[in-house]
Amino acid sequence: MTLQFQPPPPDHVPPERMVDFDFFHIPPGVSDPAEIWHDLVRRGVPDIFYTPRNGGHWVLLDYADIVEAYRDYSVFSTYQTPVPPIEPFPVVQPQGVDPPAHNTFRRLLAPMFTPIAVRGMTDELRRRADQLIEPLAERGHCDFIADFAERFPTGTFLNLFGLPESRLDEFLALANTFFRSTDPAARADNIALIYAVLDQLFRDKQANPGDDIASAIVTARTEAGEPHDWTDVLNCGFLLFVAGLDTVTNTLAYIWRYLATTPAAQQHFRDRLDDPDAFLRAIEELMRINAVSNLFRRVTHDCEFRGVQLRRNDRVVLPNTVANRDPRVFADPQTIDLDRAVNVHVTFGVGPHRCVGSHLAKREVMVALQEWLRRIPPFELDPDQPAGSVFGGSVMGFTSLRLRWDQR
Repeated sequence: MTLQFQPPPPDHVPPERMVDFDFFHIPPGVSDPAEIWHDLVRRGVPDIFYTPRNGGHWVLLDYADIVEAYRDYSVFSTYQTPVPPIEPFPVVQPQGVDPPAHNTFRRLLAPMFTPIAVRGMTDELRRRADQLIEPLAERGHCDFIADFAERFPTGTFLNLFGLPESRLDEFLALANTFFRSTDPAARADNIALIYAVLDQLFRDKQANPGDDIASAIVTARTEAGEPHDWTDVLNCGFLLFVAGLDTVTNTLAYIWRYLATTPAAQQHFRDRLDDPDAFLRAIEELMRINAVSNLFRRVTHDCEFRGVQLRRNDRVVLPNTVANRDPRVFADPQTIDLDRAVNVHVTFGVGPHRCVGSHLAKREVMVALQEWLRRIPPFELDPDQPAGSVFGGSVMGFTSLRLRWDQR
């Protein structure tokens, strides 16, 4: 499809690669924001196209191209990537810088989120999941987003940073403004407030370190034995705050939405509560089909990629939901196969910037679902679920997800 735009597109973008597409806009009547991406594939738009929306950016739709963009940071940088462009934007550590500069904080964080380290968090995750689920069980209904999906990962952040659960609502408010506000002034004020909170937190931990991740970050030293630059410390805290909340919240929401509409899948998980390997394999499939993030890159220099001319500072969007349903990679990709044995999804990215907290995210989902199914009988969508409760953007999801079940 060739479209004409005013003002004219950049002169390096051929007309046949222009597509009018706004991934923040979800049309009325669309109940799943991921569908706007899959509609592109159904329409047969080019695998690499340019849209003038949101400041103008490229979109890659092919699995192999997306994987290459994740891996090749010499062309596709993670530095200053927001779409639409926001200047200045926090240079988060380590995800917002490229190798070798990102290695320092990557090496610092990685041991805290290994599979073994994350397994050691399981009992605490179960305790907090139970604490949230128990009052819901007797009620027979809930808004899953407000009552569980937002609160569980935010509580995980507080616990990892050695903060009391009494601050949960404060951090929820900070996160909701950051992820949902479209007002530039409100977003700028919100980012400044998050940094002020992190600054106070790290100064408290510096004075009285404990056995938590915030203390480990602020007390770490460079190879020369010096404290890390304070701005880098704050940027690392900012990354852990924003990266661990919205993606997990909306992954949980997508999974619960699917289970609420698919009784056989609910039963599949109930039958495997004591089989962690099969349980986790099924979760991997739901993470493949329900990838919520559309990640950004910035082109480092004028170059050609797959026969397409790119210019320095061009923004590029990588939609994981499209990559994860590429029929050239996944057999019968639109089908949810809870026993899928080989699952090379890119939900957590690929390459040097692969999500450092991926094992924790999977453990949070696993524990949440296990504890939910042990306490909540078969559940379904509430027929009064409001329409228009979806949103697009860098992370897709739902503002509300009302569920109900028979009280016991």
